Amino acid sequence: MYDTIAAISSGNINQAISIIRVSGPEAFDIVSKIFTGKVGKDKTLTFGNIMDQEQMVDEVLVAWFVGPNTFVGEDTVEINAHGGVVNTNKILELILANGARMAENGEFSRRSFMNGKMDLVKAEAINDLIHAKSESQTQLSVKKFDGKTSKLIDELKNKLLNIIATCEVNIDYPEYDDVEQLTTENLLPALMKIENEIKEIVRVSTSSRVIYEGVSVAIVGKPNAGKSSLLNALLQEEKAIVTDTPGTTRDIVEGSLQVGQVLLKIKDTAGIHKTEDKIEKIGIEKSISEISKSDLVIHLIDSKEGQTKEDEEIELAAKGKPYLKVWNKNDLVQQKGISISAKENELKELYEAIEEEFKNIDLNDERIVYNTRQLSLIKASLISIQDAISGLNMQLGPDTIIIDIQKAWDDLANILGKADQEDLLDSMFKNFCLGK
Repeated sequence: MYDTIAAISSGNINQAISIIRVSGPEAFDIVSKIFTGKVGKDKTLTFGNIMDQEQMVDEVLVAWFVGPNTFVGEDTVEINAHGGVVNTNKILELILANGARMAENGEFSRRSFMNGKMDLVKAEAINDLIHAKSESQTQLSVKKFDGKTSKLIDELKNKLLNIIATCEVNIDYPEYDDVEQLTTENLLPALMKIENEIKEIVRVSTSSRVIYEGVSVAIVGKPNAGKSSLLNALLQEEKAIVTDTPGTTRDIVEGSLQVGQVLLKIKDTAGIHKTEDKIEKIGIEKSISEISKSDLVIHLIDSKEGQTKEDEEIELAAKGKPYLKVWNKNDLVQQKGISISAKENELKELYEAIEEEFKNIDLNDERIVYNTRQLSLIKASLISIQDAISGLNMQLGPDTIIIDIQKAWDDLANILGKADQEDLLDSMFKNFCLGK
């Protein structure tokens, strides 16, 4: 049996309405000690005053929820107060003084998980939604609420569980004639089918993670191609210094913006060219390094000067990367291809090219697993299954390969939180907001 916890779940700031959440076996009794209105029935609102002995603290609406049919899975009360910081904290103080304990970060969600109201996939999705910084992050987080990803993982677990059970029977009761005899011929296809399913999850998830995390974009080019002007135009602020002097940018300047469904993390780099200046050389080395680390390279070329040998070297350095060749200063000279004017803020063709680059990523694919912890466990389960397949090809018996299959099952179970790992749960929920 849990104790009763409380916290401000709407954020401790001045706002129109604040919400104080109380959850646990004594939630109704504790609130009724300081509330003048009626104790409501399940899923009802009642109006009244919060009192500190004879002194009124606030007029409030109180929502009553009877467990276990609540988010947390236990009796829960939510006090909707006027959103001042002082009165909201006073109400919380009264609740704590009457027997509740201050909730830890994520404790309401943790209880919800422990009470079987949601698995870790949904719990992490809630936290991801709270911290989302782009439309694509929001969309991917909300998609996890429908349980389809959890169902997909559950189905894979069940397939492995059936194989594990059959292996165990073959090991423990080899003399039983009515038990399916496992051989390489019937076990290998089953494992290879699961391997292919997990490979597909890894494939679509890896390609989609760049959308969730943000696309790292390196703006590269020769000095005075207009890289800093482009960064400023994209961000709509004077982030980088713009002068007519070549080589002004010697360090990485960066910022973020949303283009379509993509969050761009843009970096303006030092102009790449031959130089004897030691400081400038360091900047150029950083620029080349950014090309290798980026998800997308925007190669900016001066339309008036045209493509030079140094531009050809930049293009070669970006080989194998998503790459956009962009002609700048189209207000002076027009070139074929993606043509812009950073100075005049004419960027339409660049925006369209960026959206085109990532248009084939389907954020509605239920196989997408963007969460780092979940994806690493899926990859680990894939390795274990591949180890089991290798063992079968080496003519190893069920008693040997079952270890790898069990490991794969454990990894998938940990995605949903179905394995008993207290340390994992502590690490997970401590990153949640207070009152969640």
